[in-house]
Formats: sequence, structure tokens, C-alpha cells
Amino acid sequence: MRMRLMLTILLAVMLVACGNATEDEPTSTVGANAAAQATATTAAPEPTTIPTDEPEVPTATSEPTSTPEPTATATLTPTPAPTNTPAPTATSEPTSTPTPEPTATPAPQPVVYSGSGDNVIDIQKPGGADAAVVAYVRGNAESRHFAVENFGASGEQIALLVNTTDPYEGIVPMDFRSGEQTTRLQITSTGEWYIEIRPLSTVRHSGAPGVIEGTGDDVFIVDGEPDTALITGNADSRHFAVIAYGERSNLLVNTTDPYDGRVIVAGDTVVVEVTAVGGWTITFE
Repeated sequence: MRMRLMLTILLAVMLVACGNATEDEPTSTVGANAAAQATATTAAPEPTTIPTDEPEVPTATSEPTSTPEPTATATLTPTPAPTNTPAPTATSEPTSTPTPEPTATPAPQPVVYSGSGDNVIDIQKPGGADAAVVAYVRGNAESRHFAVENFGASGEQIALLVNTTDPYEGIVPMDFRSGEQTTRLQITSTGEWYIEIRPLSTVRHSGAPGVIEGTGDDVFIVDGEPDTALITGNADSRHFAVIAYGERSNLLVNTTDPYDGRVIVAGDTVVVEVTAVGGWTITFE
């Protein structure tokens, strides 16, 4: 570097000297041209850099920076408008469905017949043709002959229900035995008469044990299982009879004398028929 510097200084001095000689002496054209050529051919000195004793400090090359990956741009989703949630409705407690009570079958009603003198009438029985019923009979106020008979559909006589010469009022059984189906009544009478065909359920009840009393013809139901019965009646010495109905009929008393006695009664007895004139008493034991 120093050598190069000295050469440069020497060249500058020579150029200064040539310049001064030109100003003092006129030059020929040939010389001027030669000088021009020399000047033209002389390369212009390159600018020199003054060396410094300090070494050049290399500049730090910046590390290549990593290109950040593009971040995902969040897409805004529209927020749905809040909906009105209906308030829960109170659940009503189940109501118990009322169970309809069975309609009670109306009880059969009595069928009434009335008239005057002898007659034959067709009848209907409450409860149907096969039902066991009772007949309430009233008549013979003139104390003449008074009779009531019942007949079946074929014209056969079933029973003589009433036969008296006294004024009459009483209750008699009808169609208590198997196969009996009354369809007609024949009345023999002088004067007026009245007949009601009644359901068996309308009669009186007697407990067993128990006591029942009555006057004249009657029919009653026995509640319980009788064993024996103490029977009194027929103070006027007329016809007096007591019949018990269960699996079969049993004639307990049949007399024309005043009666006071004890008899066996079947345990399956459900109905008792009394034929009497005057008062009577039956005590089930």
C-alpha cells in the first residue's frame, strides 16, 4: 500500500512540472498533438483509499428471519338471536275417572186386578213367567162363597188358592213348585174382589232363631238355618196348616183343632206358608 502511494505522489509531481513548461514555451502543433496524444493515452489515476491501521470489521449478516405462517382469520359466525323459551307448564295431576256405580235394577212392581162377580182373567207375573210370586187377595164382604183358582197355559188347574165363606183377606203362594206357570185366574165371587200379584221379595222376614206372628193366610221368608219350631194357633178350630219350602216342601202342621206343638224344620227352609183363620205364632229355635 505504501509503494502504491509513493508512485501516485510521483506521478502528480511530474504532471505539475509539465504544466509549467507549457506555459513558458510555445509548443508546436506536432508537439501539442503529441502531448494531447500522451495525455489522451495516459489513464486517469484511480482514486485511492487511504489505508487505516484498523482492520475492517465485517458487518454482521442478519440471520434470515422465518416468514411467519399466515394465521387463520377467524370467520365471525352470526350469533343467533335468543329465542324465548316457554316457561314449563304445570302438569295437572291425573284425575281419577269416576267409576259409575251399577244401576240398580228396578224391583218388579205388583200387578193389580179387580172386579166384581165371577170372572176369568189373564195375568202377568212380576219377574217373568217362571218367577215364584205371592197373591194378595181381598173380597167376599157378603160372606158368600168365595174362591180363587190358578191355571196354566194348557188349561190345567194348578191350585185352589182361596176357598171360604167368610170375608177374606190374606196372602197365598203362587208357582212355588217346579214346573208351575200360572197364566190365568178364575174368580168365584158374589160382590167385589181385589187381587195383587206381588214379587216374593215384598213378604215379611223372620229370623231363625226368631219369632213371627200373624193372622189368617200368610207367606214369609226365613233368614238363617232353623232346627225346630214351636207353633201355636187355630183357636177357632178351623183348618190350620203350616208348610215349609226348601229343597222340597214339608207339611209341618195340618189340623182342624187348636194347635200348640214343636216340630222339626229342615235347615234349608227359605219360605213358610201359613193357612189359618185367626191368629198364630211360630218360634224358630
